[in-house]
Amino acid sequence: MELTTNVVKPQSTELSVYKSSVPTEHEMMVYHTMAEQAVSSKMYASNFKEKSGVIMVMLAARELGIPPMQALNGGINIIQGKVEISARMMSALIRKSGHQIIVKESTDTSCTLQGKRCDTGESQAASFTLQDAQRAGLVKPGGGWTKFPKDMCFARALSRLARQLFSDVIGIGYVEGEIKAIEAELIVADEPQEDEQSLVAEYVKIFQPEDEFLCLEYAKMVQKHFGWDTIYTLKELIKDEKKLLEKFISWKNKQTKVEEKK
Repeated sequence: MELTTNVVKPQSTELSVYKSSVPTEHEMMVYHTMAEQAVSSKMYASNFKEKSGVIMVMLAARELGIPPMQALNGGINIIQGKVEISARMMSALIRKSGHQIIVKESTDTSCTLQGKRCDTGESQAASFTLQDAQRAGLVKPGGGWTKFPKDMCFARALSRLARQLFSDVIGIGYVEGEIKAIEAELIVADEPQEDEQSLVAEYVKIFQPEDEFLCLEYAKMVQKHFGWDTIYTLKELIKDEKKLLEKFISWKNKQTKVEEKK
């Protein structure tokens, strides 16, 4: 049985009226007031020590069209300058834009989602399985993948689908928990060395922002295939940017075809 969301035709396919403009002076005054109240309330003490952190979350939310309090109350987080969006919020943003998500399969071991754009009619499928998580070393005793495997599979499948088909809706956001997982998968040392971090940054800059997640997956695939360590893998990959991009695009196209066949 297929589950489908009700599609509401949006008034505009633009992500948000805020996206093309900077905040006004009045808006910033409001944000500062809200941030002061948030910090002084102690309700967000575990997440924010200063009001500047609250303001940055609200500004990130503004560009995505997310109300500030929804963002603060679990909608989004900013980790090392990157935005993480909760699965519920990511799904809501896509649906609010009028696009369609069909749940083809959702179990404790696998999730497959079919997405369809309301403006172009493009359709694409994306999947994520417990086996994918195990292969990437994400399944830990007592962790989310052990306690809530169905929800975790759904979140990662949704994030993959959103980046591939609805990148204009989520920007360069990741699904909640994904950033730390990516770093843990690629950087294998307990205490990453500075040269590893700089190599990762240099490697990622070669690609388009919307391919940041996939390019890291590609690097992990190459590392596993040859049995190289992280530093050697990255150095080999960035030696020839043209060749790297050609091989990455070929690999990406194959991945897309595999997803479509599922």
